[in-house]
Amino acid sequence: MSYNKQLRCDYLTTNHEGAAAWRMTPEWELYTTVVMTMGVDDKFYEGGDDRVRRIADLVRKVKPEFVAQLAVYTREVMCLRSVPLLLLVELDQCLQNDLLVSQAVSRVVQRADEITELLMCYQWRSGRADLKGLSSQLRMGLAEAFNKFDEYQFAKYDRKTREVTLRDALLLVKPTPKDDAQALIFWKIQNGKLETPYTWETELSAVGQRHFDSQEEKDEAKREVWRQLVRSRRMGYMATLRNLRNMLLTGVDEETIKMACDFISCPDAVRRSKQLPFRFFSAYLELTDKEEERQDYYWEFYQVKAQLRKLTHRIHLVKESVNLMRRGYFLTNVRVVRRTPDTSYAMSICNRTHVPTELGFRPPKRHHRVKVKRYKYKKEPSERNLRYLATQESLLRDLIRQKNLLIKEHDWVREYLLFEEGRKKREQVLNSEIGHYVLQSLEKAASCTTDNIPGFDENTRVLLASDVSGSMCSSVSTNSKVMLFHIGLLLSMMMKRRCRQAVTGMFGDIWRVYDISSGNILRATQNMMKHEGEVGYSTNGYMVIDWLIQKRCVMDKVMLFTDCQLWDNRYGDANLQKSWDEYKLIAPDAKLYIFDLAGYGQSPVSMKRDDVFCIAGWSDKTLDILAALERGENAIDEIRRIVV
Repeated sequence: MSYNKQLRCDYLTTNHEGAAAWRMTPEWELYTTVVMTMGVDDKFYEGGDDRVRRIADLVRKVKPEFVAQLAVYTREVMCLRSVPLLLLVELDQCLQNDLLVSQAVSRVVQRADEITELLMCYQWRSGRADLKGLSSQLRMGLAEAFNKFDEYQFAKYDRKTREVTLRDALLLVKPTPKDDAQALIFWKIQNGKLETPYTWETELSAVGQRHFDSQEEKDEAKREVWRQLVRSRRMGYMATLRNLRNMLLTGVDEETIKMACDFISCPDAVRRSKQLPFRFFSAYLELTDKEEERQDYYWEFYQVKAQLRKLTHRIHLVKESVNLMRRGYFLTNVRVVRRTPDTSYAMSICNRTHVPTELGFRPPKRHHRVKVKRYKYKKEPSERNLRYLATQESLLRDLIRQKNLLIKEHDWVREYLLFEEGRKKREQVLNSEIGHYVLQSLEKAASCTTDNIPGFDENTRVLLASDVSGSMCSSVSTNSKVMLFHIGLLLSMMMKRRCRQAVTGMFGDIWRVYDISSGNILRATQNMMKHEGEVGYSTNGYMVIDWLIQKRCVMDKVMLFTDCQLWDNRYGDANLQKSWDEYKLIAPDAKLYIFDLAGYGQSPVSMKRDDVFCIAGWSDKTLDILAALERGENAIDEIRRIVV
């Protein structure tokens, strides 16, 4: 049985750009919003707090069982950590003292730090100053979660600087230990006796606190720590992926780097890591991005650099003067004779500077006695000389203080200077054999997610269109360099790798086809990025379908990777729905797949149709939903199969 038709609705509304759009049912809107939320960061059209309030309202409009199933789905299938905890807190507030809450909490909490994260989320959303009002069902679920983890896992995430610590959670929840070993761990948490875990952070921190006679010794110690971490296999998959660049620039030996690369490219390790595909692309960007990633700083950087240059030059002059005076040389007035042209001589202004010397004419000269300041040695400097020395020393200190303050106020200048210094070294490493080996390992890891995409084969005719409008140029999270349109390009390259007859392109003001080889997914994505500004920054998605109509091109599947805020910047009546109706006369069997990459809660096409499907999420698991669509089902059906 399929709930597809029962869940769809086509209430007409407007999107954030004021164009026609269709509302989703509360279940669909909650699903698309939740799987596209990695935190409470502001989006292009929606603030972080506004999105949280919208999720809270939607939780109260759907059945509690669906909320619990969605929390499990987002944690286990979509591999998100923060938003499932928010769902559990909102579920608890609208469903007090129900066993469903404790069961969902026990299922969703899969990392030791999620215990404290859940409690902090509860305190934030309830507006309480403390956790005294915690419900019994949340306590029961967290008590079960406490027995999941060993001492290493607790110690790894025991952060004393958090508002809620593991000790606070233990005393609040009062879990019953499953055995004596677990009871000992609980005692260590309560008394602060957990052993310091062996992690890459603690090992490198220990090296940084040691004293070394030279920088070479310190670098060698860091290389030895990286070798031990990689060879012991105590460094996790995510940590290894993030630190590939650091290991390369530190100069770790090739054998160790190859071991790390073999680990991240192992198909079994990729599946167990549950990494989102854009994590591989983020690591690839860290290695290959050059000056383009710093262009936003160029103008301000050179302004500050000019100020630094002036200060540095002045500091140099004052320092030379101070050094001379400390050695006994002070400025004194000296009379000198200088010869200058006789300006009283009657001649025109132009001839005064351009004298016809070839005719034997020479302007007359005059001798002048002038006073100049020169440094002269004095055995016994006067009080006036000493006061001037003290003034110059004070000026030198002030100038150095101004320079340091200027650099401190612009921390990114320091980062930029370090980036410039390390650029040549990084290029040398990447152009070496081991650099190519690292990039190829990332390509292998990314390709592991494309081996079994359902509904695709070499003969499938598919068009893959990526939205590169201004709203898609926002990052997925605060500290990430990956933007929404990067994910659209990455997913399209992943699918193109499976289909020889795929057509790929980007749309903004216009639609343009780019035929780029997708043999290497990450490199192809980066090559597509270079064309991002060529199509403009509007969201004329209907032009993709109009191009198919104009070319009389029949496709099996048309896929749009967008934030669904489509509109006509020419202020006409063109829209995606109208163009799709016209295209169906040419290709009656074609299907339209809309990959929602932002989760604003609207659809550009009515979801009442049987040839239009909505898919949301950044994970490669979103591609598994294609299998459900082939069976006549959808993502909501997949979620409702989950047993909490």
